[in-house]
Amino acid sequence: MKIEIRPAFDEAVMNAELPVRKAAAKMLSLLHSLTLQQLWSHTGLNFEKLHGMIEPASGEQLYSLRVTGSARAITCILRGPTIVLVSLHVQHDKAYRK
Repeated sequence: MKIEIRPAFDEAVMNAELPVRKAAAKMLSLLHSLTLQQLWSHTGLNFEKLHGMIEPASGEQLYSLRVTGSARAITCILRGPTIVLVSLHVQHDKAYRK
């Protein structure tokens, strides 16, 4: 699967504490090795649709990926398939706010 990283995601990772940065790097490595079907069924990543949330730049549906127990990545899927890492939220409750 191809991966596109938006500046907001990259900036949040660089500003995060070391455990979150390491977990984000591990997640990226794992994403490179998965197909879209494998992503949907991967229990560790907990890939889930964020109902009613759309990515403003592309108009695509937003999804959540587990980075750590508390950190979540907000993503969308483009044709190809390409997963777009839109943003990173260290406190997962804040990831689900519009």
